[in-house]
Amino acid sequence: MKYNNTTTNSRKNKHLNDFERGQIELLYNKGYSPYRIAKELGRAANTIRNELERGTVSQIKNEKMV
Repeated sequence: MKYNNTTTNSRKNKHLNDFERGQIELLYNKGYSPYRIAKELGRAANTIRNELERGTVSQIKNEKMV
């Protein structure tokens, strides 16, 4: 039996690829909800929420004495 490892179809429970991350950013900036983005990409809504949370960095203003 020969296995084809060159498929571009996403598989369940696998990491997001760069294209999907770009699509998440694009759709989120257009105002799509995480649920709607998940439906567009065929992924779980929680995966999209987690990805958005990971991509959010809060800056802490650190006042140092010179």
